[in-house]
Amino acid sequence: MKTWYRTWGMAVMAAALTLSACGQTDNKPEQPAAKQEPVTLNFFYNGFSESLTNQLKAKIEQKYPHITIHMILHGTGTTIDDTIAAGTKLDLAAFTMGQLFKVMELKLVSDMSDLVSKHGFDLNRLAPGVLDAVKGYSEKGEILVMPYELNNSVLLYNKSIFDKFGVAYPKDGVTWDEVTELIRKTSRTENGVAYKGFSYSGANPVYKNQFGLPFVDPQTNKSALSHDGWQKWLGAMTSFYKIPNNSLEGNADNAFFKNKTMAMRTGPNPLDLLPAAIESGLDWDAATMPKFPTNESSGSQLNAPFYLIPPASPHRDEAFQVIVYLMSDEMQTWNARQGRVPIVKSESVVQQFGADLPFLQGKNYTNAVFKEVIAKPVRVTRYDGIVRTELAAALAEVAQKGTDVNTALRSAEERANKLIAEQMK
Repeated sequence: MKTWYRTWGMAVMAAALTLSACGQTDNKPEQPAAKQEPVTLNFFYNGFSESLTNQLKAKIEQKYPHITIHMILHGTGTTIDDTIAAGTKLDLAAFTMGQLFKVMELKLVSDMSDLVSKHGFDLNRLAPGVLDAVKGYSEKGEILVMPYELNNSVLLYNKSIFDKFGVAYPKDGVTWDEVTELIRKTSRTENGVAYKGFSYSGANPVYKNQFGLPFVDPQTNKSALSHDGWQKWLGAMTSFYKIPNNSLEGNADNAFFKNKTMAMRTGPNPLDLLPAAIESGLDWDAATMPKFPTNESSGSQLNAPFYLIPPASPHRDEAFQVIVYLMSDEMQTWNARQGRVPIVKSESVVQQFGADLPFLQGKNYTNAVFKEVIAKPVRVTRYDGIVRTELAAALAEVAQKGTDVNTALRSAEERANKLIAEQMK
């Protein structure tokens, strides 16, 4: 985990020594800072609770006394569409990756490359793979968005179920083939209780896209689900549910966290769900996100929430100053202590991960979550969301109804192409 940071840390130390030396020889009186005019920034936020955004607002306004943050939280009557329809001019916004192309279509993104240069923001601070992924969202390699935290996944497991059946726990570096064997050993009924071996949460594996396959052919703007790799991927991702006693039924999160009848689970950040589960008796730990044995080093596609600055904002500089602060070690540490995976490769920040969450102490979660690699980005298109949705539907169809993989993919491709054609009109 620490290999990201050694070179960076040495550079920081060298810079600090240089500044120290300069300070000893330069005795010019410090110039008073220019007075900054008060400004109010309209900040649309989709992703945090009201409590957290209020904390965020307070920290920004403390850092920049001349800036007042007017928070607009996504909700009933205040969706991004509602906000635009109301004529509100936004200066800054935060969205999840699933909304990337929606905000592009709404013309809310602008290239921040000039602001990066003007304000001296060091893009090398970002975790490996992040900048390449961001540039891949633009045909011109622009910086249209700034991801602010990683959405890494781990494999959670219920130690009590493994102990009950005398099965060894999964370890870091576990492959999907090994997980499949563990599912066979932990999917059974005992004393009238049905135990399932594994499930993932929602469409998480679709977003992870561990094979690094395109969803849409950018040359034709048609679904790429006919690619041989998708057949292999769908077959692998649905094979778990053909194992006796491990059907894809019910709510995976309830089975793992509430009922405690599922041995393993993977999905988005689970830290909000763990405290109540632990209090009610869950004995748990974590291993790394499983990999395909033939594709072990490829990692997962970046799936991170992001900030953007609308092109119509009259306060682009102030908005970017806020982004710089939110990406600073100070604020990344604040996030990390609460269990949000930092997107900067600062060892001091990483060491603070989960510090405010006592239930992570003594667990392998921190080691596991930082071992997920961001893969080389796949060329994205504005129609990816359509294909992802249809692929997730095909996954459920194969897993729940036993539909043939090829048939499900063919149907998904037909539906996707029809929807893409309608959207292109």
